[in-house]
Amino acid sequence: MSNDPLLQPYQLKHLTLKNRIMTTSHEPAYPEDGMPKDRYRAYHAERAKAGIALAMTAGSAAVSRDSPPVFNNILAYKDEVVPWVQNLTDACHEHGAAVMIQLTHLGRRTRWDKGDWLPAVTPSHNREPSHRAFVKKIEDWDIARIITDYADAAERMQAGGMDGIELEVFGHLMDQFISPLTNTLEAPYGGSMENRMRFSMDVLRAIRKRVGDDFIVGIRFTVDEDQAGGTTFEDGITVCNTWRDSGMVDFLNVIRGRIHTDPAMTDVIPVQGMKNAPHLDFAGSVRTATGLPTFHAAKIPDVATARHAVSAGLLTWSA
Repeated sequence: MSNDPLLQPYQLKHLTLKNRIMTTSHEPAYPEDGMPKDRYRAYHAERAKAGIALAMTAGSAAVSRDSPPVFNNILAYKDEVVPWVQNLTDACHEHGAAVMIQLTHLGRRTRWDKGDWLPAVTPSHNREPSHRAFVKKIEDWDIARIITDYADAAERMQAGGMDGIELEVFGHLMDQFISPLTNTLEAPYGGSMENRMRFSMDVLRAIRKRVGDDFIVGIRFTVDEDQAGGTTFEDGITVCNTWRDSGMVDFLNVIRGRIHTDPAMTDVIPVQGMKNAPHLDFAGSVRTATGLPTFHAAKIPDVATARHAVSAGLLTWSA
């Protein structure tokens, strides 16, 4: 048995993961007609073959028709996705890797002239600077429909053999509800922190009703927006602990910052020439405060730093 901290197994609920190395969700733009066909399967299967313990696929798969993808993403709202997901899952399982998928509704982070040309919805009339969609302020029936869409998509991923899902609460619709910068609704989905969290809690309850308690459900979350008027670190920890105490969330994948502009995104996902691992201590603080299994990926490019992150207890997983 190796003493390398990156090569130690980890028990995530019922799932035994053979080491602490994963690929975090990203979009290679390989889907064909919105489906993860042969090229997409081969892309992830090669990483599984190389020895990673967990492939987090998609970045992110769309749960609703009014969340048209902007990067040729997987269309998780279509029933025909299930057999393609099964092929992908089987190919990774063959090499001993667990497989999950990131699901999302983009909210305002899309364009109006994509997909079925439906209005983008968000909990305010505020446009995102990056994508510039003229948004419709979300209404009650939109909320109810999208909650069902999340549950439907999660059920499809379970039917396709996935080991779990990760919900994107990071600049997308669920985060747009939580952040006071992007939610101007009145109660019951706007105003207080409890109200702004209501959408994510309703989504989690709907998903759990469909997939049961054993299926793994995690969240990638902007714990600290690092902007005046936005979600503070203290707010983010309150949100995380509420999810934890609900018993419906099995892991966190933590982010710091915003992605509404390209400059903001480079602080969250640093580019070449920027400081390595800028949010590692922050991620460790989140893990300490919540006690949840914690993933994190923000320019940790070397093995030594990844080993330190795991051995020092800052992270459960490194990408």
